[in-house]
Amino acid sequence: MCDNQRVRGPVPTEESVPTYEYKCPACGEFEKEQRMSDPPLKKCPHCGKAVTRLVGGGGGFVLKGGNWVSKMSSSGESAKKKSDRFMKQTVGEVAEDIAKHSRTH
Repeated sequence: MCDNQRVRGPVPTEESVPTYEYKCPACGEFEKEQRMSDPPLKKCPHCGKAVTRLVGGGGGFVLKGGNWVSKMSSSGESAKKKSDRFMKQTVGEVAEDIAKHSRTH
């Protein structure tokens, strides 16, 4: 395996094609799985009217590692872990406020 593949992850296969969102003035929004090399749809597959491809937000991302502050709690989280997470979050927000105010003065 080359180093680039290790960094980028697995090479997409035929089964892993992205889903694109389109909007038809008559039918509304719909999704279509297409290869990245395929041209965008020009006509609605249902009614034949012109469609617009929407720009999607993409997928969410996951922050891995133990140093990220999350405002969401886990169902199995202990009371100490919850208070530690809340304290980290609060200290971080206070530090941001101090930094903002020090730049303006």
